[in-house]
Amino acid sequence: MIANKTLKEPRHMTAETRTRLALATLAAAITVTACGSDDDPVVVNPAEACTKLVGATIPAASIGLPTGGARVTTATLVAATATLPEYCKVNGAITPVDTANAFDINFQVNLPSSWNGKAMHFGGGGYNGSVVAATGAAPSAPPDVPVPLARGYATFGSDSGHTGGNAQFATSDEALVNFGYAQMKKTRDVAMELVKRRFDKAPTRTYWVGSSQGGREGLTVAQRFPADYDGILARVPVVSFTGLQFQGNRFAQAIGQTGGWLNLNKVNLLQAAALAACDASDGLADGTIANFTACKYDPTPLRCPGGADTGDTCLSDAQLTTVNTLHTPMNYGYSVANGLTAYPGWAWGGENNPAGNWTSWVTGTGPAGGNIANFGNQYVQYFVAKNAAGFNPLTFNPGDAQWRTRITQISADVDGTNPDLSAFRARGGKLIIQEHGGDYARSPFATIEYYNSVIAKLGQPAADAFLRMYLTPGADHGGVGGTGWPATSIDWVAALEAWVEQGQAPADKLTVVKKDTTTPFATTATRPLCRFPTWPKYTAGDVNNPASFTCTAPT
Repeated sequence: MIANKTLKEPRHMTAETRTRLALATLAAAITVTACGSDDDPVVVNPAEACTKLVGATIPAASIGLPTGGARVTTATLVAATATLPEYCKVNGAITPVDTANAFDINFQVNLPSSWNGKAMHFGGGGYNGSVVAATGAAPSAPPDVPVPLARGYATFGSDSGHTGGNAQFATSDEALVNFGYAQMKKTRDVAMELVKRRFDKAPTRTYWVGSSQGGREGLTVAQRFPADYDGILARVPVVSFTGLQFQGNRFAQAIGQTGGWLNLNKVNLLQAAALAACDASDGLADGTIANFTACKYDPTPLRCPGGADTGDTCLSDAQLTTVNTLHTPMNYGYSVANGLTAYPGWAWGGENNPAGNWTSWVTGTGPAGGNIANFGNQYVQYFVAKNAAGFNPLTFNPGDAQWRTRITQISADVDGTNPDLSAFRARGGKLIIQEHGGDYARSPFATIEYYNSVIAKLGQPAADAFLRMYLTPGADHGGVGGTGWPATSIDWVAALEAWVEQGQAPADKLTVVKKDTTTPFATTATRPLCRFPTWPKYTAGDVNNPASFTCTAPT
């Protein structure tokens, strides 16, 4: 028998010391086994166990969707650091079926020498195209919270089945399907096999964490592979991926028209006007519209006399068209996957708060626009037109008859919009969705529409058993808070663990924090986080005390 060793916690520890102690305690308390019972563990040399994985192959029959099998290319024992434990870093590739046109799914699996018996799958971002290392923090985690690998999780991620962060891979049908949903199942099954080979047993729990594209992937696995995950965090999910890209392409056409671009002075003008119209309605004029779903601002009063651009104190007709394009729905004229016929417009507020929000995602630095325009143009070029010679994405109209069959097909492959989560609920799965009010990478209203579709499909009582959604006012796509709402961080992994493993559902009112990013990680701000559909209304008192806010039902 191996005796457990208790390490005494010193007084006045820094967060870094606390993390070191937690890792040491975990290493002392857990004896990794290769065989035998829990009462009589067999000690395994971590370096030897890691090396044995080099060159390992996993047959196609062990993977739940068609592949050519998988192989491990490298397995390296990584020494412990101040923030990470000792772990075996395993890299490899899953071979496609169509070896002539598709690509390997490259993956990384991290196997800690002191394993907590659980696994966590990390989602990707953008068009993916680079291997997710899965050694960092879960979305929204405060800087002093140990990352999942440091908590003892076996963690893993992939590149989704192509390299390069653009959409060119989508000319391959298998690569497109991998991106849409298949790579998640394939990567997960390979990771489970490697976990079992290393520890001689499967994880007791498996979680998913992801933001943006990774959030869509999280919703997708709940919809398509409900038996595979116990708990899922989907932050700012690109739930209707097709709709977002069509809206981005539509916006590219608007901002690219003569005079359609807005410089930063005009962006600030628009932000000030939106705040003047809606900010104080939440009880506090602080630069953040907390009740952003209720803001119905109309920018028409900003129109320049005669409609021509006369300077930075007004918006021309072309610029108003650009703004209104972003804030109005994109109607397709027919139904795509799960009956959707449109993509919603964006919310108001936070256009340049945090600094550069629109500069990154919306306006960019010139008439070509920002990332939403770029991503949208790539989608229609490679997903829809399959890089047709001479095709100009700025002439694209999804309503044209020539595209409808193709669009319907790819929407079914890449959109995470199926509201039927009954199988995930029945297996006991738990799902947390976090949305950001100042996000201009995609519309928060698309997530709200999806949440409401789940309620309509399953009913409120059934949904309450497994689903929570929270809206963070003012936060941008990456989770950076705005002027009046700087606090956005929360330990969602702990919340999922409590719900899945102990049956403790997250409260209707939580607390988010902002902390310094260096020791001692002092808390500089706190705010409430309200369960949707409620929103945080300021009543009275210190704005850094969540008790000063009431989670209020919409009217």
